[in-house]
Amino acid sequence: MPPALPEPPARRPLWAALASVLLVSQLVGCAAVAPADPAPSATGAAVAGTAWARADGLATPTPVDDALLAQWWRQFDDPTLGQMVADALAAHPDLRSAQAALAQARAARALAEAARWPALGLGASSSRSATDTAGVNTHRLAFSASWEPDLNGNLSAAVAAARADEDAAQADVASTRIALAAEVALAYVQWRGALAREQLTRASLAALEDTLQLTEWRTRAGLASAHDLEQALLATEQTRASLPALATEIAQYEHQVAVLRGLAPAQGRPTRDGADNTRPTVPQAPAALRSLAVGVPADLLRRRPDLRAAEARVQAAWAREVQSRRAAWPGLSLTGSLGWQAATLGALGGPGAAIASLAAGVDWTVFDAGARDAQVAGRSAALAQSRAAYEAGVLAALQDVEDSLAALRGSRDRADALARAEQAAAAALLAQRIRHQAGVVDTATWLNAQRDELAARLALQSTRTEISLQLIRLFKALGGGWPAPPTVDDTADDTPHDADDTTAPAADRPTA
Repeated sequence: MPPALPEPPARRPLWAALASVLLVSQLVGCAAVAPADPAPSATGAAVAGTAWARADGLATPTPVDDALLAQWWRQFDDPTLGQMVADALAAHPDLRSAQAALAQARAARALAEAARWPALGLGASSSRSATDTAGVNTHRLAFSASWEPDLNGNLSAAVAAARADEDAAQADVASTRIALAAEVALAYVQWRGALAREQLTRASLAALEDTLQLTEWRTRAGLASAHDLEQALLATEQTRASLPALATEIAQYEHQVAVLRGLAPAQGRPTRDGADNTRPTVPQAPAALRSLAVGVPADLLRRRPDLRAAEARVQAAWAREVQSRRAAWPGLSLTGSLGWQAATLGALGGPGAAIASLAAGVDWTVFDAGARDAQVAGRSAALAQSRAAYEAGVLAALQDVEDSLAALRGSRDRADALARAEQAAAAALLAQRIRHQAGVVDTATWLNAQRDELAARLALQSTRTEISLQLIRLFKALGGGWPAPPTVDDTADDTPHDADDTTAPAADRPTA
């Protein structure tokens, strides 16, 4: 009886190869960790526990209501302003550009994460070769796999950098929203202020024209001199000459508002229905001024998205420095294939048709003439630059708030004084009118009283406009215009990130 044939030897190496690949993938996958976070900025840590220097007597250190600050323009109780801000946040090209940059960053992050996974392929081929006497058919069906295990942590560092870039792009979108909302509100308030000054000037011009006509009659009757008539004409025409400049200012603000809303200047100009035809007013937020809460400087590190973007760029620069350093460590690559090959299609599933291959390679650059060191030095310099940019951003943010508080305080004090000056000018105008009608004072004195009253009213109107403008700038400086995320202590991060690199060598750790 002939001996039994052994089992085809191709099957045992095939399953052994697949088991080896899985075992190596598990071991190497456990070794890949993300780089540790860089040390916190000394400038950012220095603001903790400090208070605003210019808030005394004007604002309280009470924490800001994030929900209220996210839509601060509602505090002005102006539906037109709210609609314009909504239009800008929906259609402005700058915001669409920032959103496209965010989409690009998300795609880059997904690409970096995909690089850590094996790549699988499926291929099939059919060929025929022939000679003068015979022909040979070859049919092939194969599955292939390739993988570069993150043995040195290079890919994990790349993923950490891509995630930080995505966080920075997300914060840039929020920064764009803040800037757009503030720019729309500033342009709208300035437009309303210019309308109010134009209305005051026209009212004063009408009074001066009445005075001019009265002076003409008095001159014809011999009750006034030609000099009085010339002075009345001078005051009237000087006031009339200021109207074209105001019209130009109004038109420019209308164009600015239209463009901020994503429209052509001729299409998106605001209407004047919201202004009082008798005495136009500027949108104000008296409730916000009465209970102005600004929190503490440390709140800016959480709320202002430009600072969060700068912080994320520090994280990205640190991860790329780690990536450059770890790229010099040995790397491992695995490739394998599993398939079937036979002369006929029916024989692909038969014995002896299975073929498999597995290959592993190690890549380690032992000499590059200092290229790797130069790359690491460049990334270290980029990290230092990003840290300096973050510290400069923190200082600039602190200055923005302090400047806005100081300007708001000054505008409110000036408005109080100008309100009293306007009352005095109105009283003086009334007294001079009675005296002029009685012939006690000359026309020049009466005209000076009219000019003083107009100047006082214009100055008070401009200062009231400035109060609203400074309040808007303060809201912007505090990071208003987007829903600030909660603090890290109040929420857990549900995003799957790699563990901290607690086992990294000393040379791979950040320094303060």
